[in-house]
Amino acid sequence: MQQIIDIVQRLMEELDVTILGLLCGAFTFILGVIISQYKLEECFHHRRVWSRLAVSLGLLILAVCMNSYVEATLVFLLLVCLTIFLPLPHELLIIYYYKSHLDDLDKGKYRGWLVTTSAKLRFYALRIKACHDEVDRQNVQVEFLDEAKKWDLFDYEYKQYYLPHLDVLFKIGAVKAFESECVRLSRFKDNCYMLCFQTYLAHNAFDYEKMVEYESKNTDTSDESQLVSLLNLLCAYEASGEKEKMKPIVAKLLEYKKKGIIHIEMYRDLMHYYDEILCDKVAGDRLADEIVKMKLARFGDFLNLLDVAFMHYRREGNQAKINTLLDKILSDNDLMQHGENQLITRIKLMYVIFDNGYKWQEYSLKLFFDRERYLKCSYRVGALFVKESLRLIRDVNALTGKGLQQNLLSDMFVDFSRNCERYLSEIDSDLATLDERFLYRYISLLMLKQELLKFMADDDLVLVRKNNDEIFERIRARCEHNGNQRELLHFLVVQIDDILSMNKQILDYVSANKQFTLSQKFIDYKSHWDAYFNYAENLICDVVKILQSRNYDKSLAYYVLYTAYFYNLIGNGKRSVFFLSQFERYGVDLKNWTVPIQDLYAKIAISKTSKI
Repeated sequence: MQQIIDIVQRLMEELDVTILGLLCGAFTFILGVIISQYKLEECFHHRRVWSRLAVSLGLLILAVCMNSYVEATLVFLLLVCLTIFLPLPHELLIIYYYKSHLDDLDKGKYRGWLVTTSAKLRFYALRIKACHDEVDRQNVQVEFLDEAKKWDLFDYEYKQYYLPHLDVLFKIGAVKAFESECVRLSRFKDNCYMLCFQTYLAHNAFDYEKMVEYESKNTDTSDESQLVSLLNLLCAYEASGEKEKMKPIVAKLLEYKKKGIIHIEMYRDLMHYYDEILCDKVAGDRLADEIVKMKLARFGDFLNLLDVAFMHYRREGNQAKINTLLDKILSDNDLMQHGENQLITRIKLMYVIFDNGYKWQEYSLKLFFDRERYLKCSYRVGALFVKESLRLIRDVNALTGKGLQQNLLSDMFVDFSRNCERYLSEIDSDLATLDERFLYRYISLLMLKQELLKFMADDDLVLVRKNNDEIFERIRARCEHNGNQRELLHFLVVQIDDILSMNKQILDYVSANKQFTLSQKFIDYKSHWDAYFNYAENLICDVVKILQSRNYDKSLAYYVLYTAYFYNLIGNGKRSVFFLSQFERYGVDLKNWTVPIQDLYAKIAISKTSKI
């Protein structure tokens, strides 16, 4: 044995090899095998790794030159290497502090002390989780996505932090930006999030077959992933009219409900299935009663969930349940919300209460007499109050033939006029600074502006038409810019309906009030009608092009029916009959559609019969 040791020592002396050198070589070899086996070489492509290795090498050289600082340097080297994946000690303390101090988290106090990428990721994860308001949550999510693009993330960080929030781009209407990110991160194409994102893009393109195809590839067995996958499949099967395939999906959703999982879309889809597909009143009542008993921390989620039960009770005509639910919402709004959000909910409930005939006079008059409190707020409250008040006044007059007291009405209009210019200025200011990716907020602001302009136009029909068309054109341009095909088609239909329905209302009014034909406002409008007619006809052609591009797919039945209606309104009976026949070939069960759509179909069908 001694002889073997002597031979090894002699060889090492001859080859000028040391024990430390051998150990370093062995360590390098083993490290190489580990990196190759677990595909860790990708880690060394990251700037975070190379920058820290450079610092470590510099400190190592310093340690060799200054023997007295070796121990301290090794400790610091360890910290530098660990921060590739973990926060620094002081960052861990700050993150722990944030968990119990949410106000400081929201304000970003001590944020400047967070320097490592891993700490910043944890900071944003906490901020997003702490947001109770949907708008605030979306703002923070978009801010996080923009910041994270500047960072050098590892793949596991993309999967854990980035991908779970990427769908916010789709939710705010930024489809083109969302699709661009999906292409950039195509290396994760088999990830459950990315497969789900592909179904969103297929939904935007009205391609329900692709939705089913992508969802069938999802192998993630987690509850959250499976639930989202089931909801997407349910949407695809309903759009394509495959009711039988919906049954097993609903059965699986009920299993998740039994587990205690609360998901608003799940409850909404289940109620839709019971009420409008199966027409099962008992199952719908049971689900609605279950919803009413739930307790949620976030008022927005709470309200969205109660809306599911509310719409069921309304479809069933259960007035007692509706009244109880409205009282509950009013009470909980005062308890759970404060400031402008509380006032906004009160305003939104005004028309709902009127529409359901429950203490609407008492409730609306209370708000009208207290209008100064609402009007002096920002446009978020004030402009909404003007919009909902005008809507209520108009419909009260149309349905009952009796308006409000003239003195009260005059005072309200004076107050509205006094504040509208300020609201318009505030809206324009927000429109100018709004991130162009927030499509749905942009639309909401423009539609609010439209109502104010309509009020200020003082029945100038030409000015109303001009303002409406300008706003719809801005919306459609932004939809096209953001790549949102569904909203583009929707607002094409909305604008056509606005032009033709407004004309029909004017003609109906003229037939009942002949003296109006002599007014300058009507004469001016009539002189512009040919231009309005041609414009509406061109917009209808744009809708038809989209329908043709999808080969009149059954999922577009709603738009096919509206196209038949529009051609009927402009007097093109041949085209109207063609699209109505196309709609009837789908074999759609109109019982599952809203009453206004059923009435619309009846009008066109009668017109078709008379032409035949």
